Amino acid sequence: MFKGCKYNFLVKADSMKENRNDKSVVLQNKELVFFTNLQLDITEKLVRREVGDWLEKAKIFIQNGAYPEAIDACNKAIEICPTHVSAFRCSGIARMLIGDQADAMEDFNQAIKLGPKEVENYLERGFLFYDLKQYEAAILDFSTVIEIDPNHTEAFFSRGYVQYDLGNIRKAIEDFSTVIILDATHKGAWYNRGVAKFDQKNYRGAIADFTETIKLSPEDISAYANRGEARHLLGHHNSAILDFTTVIQLNPQAANAYYNRGVTQFDLVKYQEALEDFEIALKLEHEGAQHAIEKINQIM
Repeated sequence: MFKGCKYNFLVKADSMKENRNDKSVVLQNKELVFFTNLQLDITEKLVRREVGDWLEKAKIFIQNGAYPEAIDACNKAIEICPTHVSAFRCSGIARMLIGDQADAMEDFNQAIKLGPKEVENYLERGFLFYDLKQYEAAILDFSTVIEIDPNHTEAFFSRGYVQYDLGNIRKAIEDFSTVIILDATHKGAWYNRGVAKFDQKNYRGAIADFTETIKLSPEDISAYANRGEARHLLGHHNSAILDFTTVIQLNPQAANAYYNRGVTQFDLVKYQEALEDFEIALKLEHEGAQHAIEKINQIM
């Protein structure tokens, strides 16, 4: 009976059409809906702007090393918008930098929960896992970034870095090589691949990578120093001396460079030059210099 009555009422409503010829009521309702939506849109824009302002302050605080202030700014943003992914990620970064690793992990986990497809969430948590020496977990996060974005150079580079620390030299070289394919100007990839090749005793390959590093960064002391060592091990003594000399020119306090140049001079039977380098290395407190000097004095 109720169902029938309801339908009868709806049918009777047709007889009320004559009262709506003006359509003013309908127009007023449409205008009300439009005004309500406009208010909501303005409110959302204001909220986004306020959240954005707090996050911008947080980033500036982080850049200036004011990490507690950055965390407070992120908390303000979260209070305004509890589902804002970047606010949690930014808070996690600030907490990680201040050494609050447990709460940083909570923030990154929440960011991932809210934004499971945002690669930066996994990347930052991967960095935290690395700091915690949880290397396998770090690799998983960097691999997730790569699954979402196969061209993410920083994820390949970071995963290669972790693989190297785990002693997985071949995998590290593969990741660094991928970075170089994606970005041939990535100095860190060239340098780290050179170090990995050096550990494999692929000295020629290492020299080539350190040379590319130097092209990109002509004052990279480590690249010159490592290339010098690789050249020395290949018996390219004169070239090695040039590299060690460049290191000394860039940093006159580089004790290792004086020592290594001295060793190379010794191999070339240039004992006086070697002795001079070892004596400077000794003044700079190189631990092997004294023994090297005693050895030369026995010969001379």
